[in-house]
Amino acid sequence: MTVTADRIYINGDIKTMDGSGSVAPTAMASKDGRFVAVGSDAEITVLAGPDAEIVDLDGAVVVPGFIETHLHPMMWGLMLGDVEATTGACPTIDAVVAALAARAETTPPGEAIQAWGFDDSLVAEDRGLTTADLDRASTQHPILVRHLSAHGIYVNSLALEMAGITQATVDPEGGVIVRDADGTPTGELCEIPAMSLVHNLAPAMDPGASKLALLRAQDVMASVGVTSFHDMYVTSEMYDAYRELDDEGELRLRARLYLGHGVHDQLGELADSTSHVAVGGVKLISDGSIQLHTAALSEPYHDLGGCHCGGMAIPSGALDALVSEHHGAGRQVAIHTNGDQAIDHALDAIALAKAAYPDIDIAHRLEHVQTLREDQIQRMVEVGVVASIFVNHVYYWGDRHRDRFLGPGRGERISPVASVVAAGLPYGLHCDCPVTPVNPLFTMNTAVHRLTREGHVLGAQQRVSTRDALSGYTHAAARITGEEVDKGRIAVGLLADFVVLDGDPLVDDTVDLAALRVLRTVVGGETIFTV
Repeated sequence: MTVTADRIYINGDIKTMDGSGSVAPTAMASKDGRFVAVGSDAEITVLAGPDAEIVDLDGAVVVPGFIETHLHPMMWGLMLGDVEATTGACPTIDAVVAALAARAETTPPGEAIQAWGFDDSLVAEDRGLTTADLDRASTQHPILVRHLSAHGIYVNSLALEMAGITQATVDPEGGVIVRDADGTPTGELCEIPAMSLVHNLAPAMDPGASKLALLRAQDVMASVGVTSFHDMYVTSEMYDAYRELDDEGELRLRARLYLGHGVHDQLGELADSTSHVAVGGVKLISDGSIQLHTAALSEPYHDLGGCHCGGMAIPSGALDALVSEHHGAGRQVAIHTNGDQAIDHALDAIALAKAAYPDIDIAHRLEHVQTLREDQIQRMVEVGVVASIFVNHVYYWGDRHRDRFLGPGRGERISPVASVVAAGLPYGLHCDCPVTPVNPLFTMNTAVHRLTREGHVLGAQQRVSTRDALSGYTHAAARITGEEVDKGRIAVGLLADFVVLDGDPLVDDTVDLAALRVLRTVVGGETIFTV
């Protein structure tokens, strides 16, 4: 029986990423959202059905759709309505204060003013914000400024007062209320348990605004070639927004959702997965951020006099219990692990859970793994754990990790993608937006060249080939969730998700992937972005 197709793409240079054949095909056909044939123009054009759409790719390069394995699109979309405090927008603390003061002039007294993207290690003054700084912007509004890492928040005096945070307030377990030499809170709160003390000062999440935020993020993701993404901390309200958008036909990318601990219980029985929404598992945040000295390291921070290793946001015993609970329920667990001590504890917890439930076979995930050691990579292979690697750290903070936070030895080998590839460990690459911008080609380029913001090569031995970098957003990325039977390659039977580029990412390992442009993004055979 001859297959007929509803969409035909011809005259392309197709990189299938399936490892078969030495000559790249030039054409492909899809029907009902899946590839039905891949081959030459002559072989594929005869498959066109009577109403088939035929697209001439004009010689452009085609690769599988990009799978962004770790970001926070709804949070990002909501933040875009707040004051931007990144160093690009506000290079000095005075500039941050001025931007907040300007927002205060148009905000009714008593309403919260929020900002995002502040980085104490990149701002000109090279320090964090204090209540004294933020009180200059307003004493009539509670002010909340989120650190770029999303692991800290700075507030003004009114916010501390409204939250009841005083010198006598005890640090919540897993969180830090930063204090001055006299024990007085400075206005900096680190990690979720401490940050949650002021969360009720911000407006509650509005369902309509949440949906608009996701649609805003979706447009940007589509423009840079993302066809599937993993939202790595979803609340019950966010889950409802995803479902509503899917029901309304507005969700055009494929979303894999990782729910916060306890959200499964809040939601009860989950709706069945659809082609655009699936629950991937549970997200646990076991430690913090290296930039805030809250990531859990096995050896002290380089810049703190050899006396501080950070700490666990979830103590090891509690982490053991949580991982065992979710593993026993058949859920994949994705554990935030920036520090190598946190990685050790996470691997211990996963090993215990697998021993307790030996009949349940799940490849759990470790997220970010900035300071992953060689022995830990081997243990991940042995235990059956996969990695989603935040390689953008190399560009954005690599210089500071080497010179300040970690020192030359550890700093040079952050995000060791080459070691992970060599070990055969399933992996994906990610941007963690809004921590860094979503742009898969830029992230791949960072994995290949390992250039820092200041133009240095950081850990040349951890550079990978362009094929391995591309795989980290396609075939290898699909493997970390067991979706390689549906995604990550251009092959018959797989979802017709692909990206059209203006150049060849695989021409050689000197190519500047970040300079390539996305010309078209296709999901299920349907074009959702084109220039």
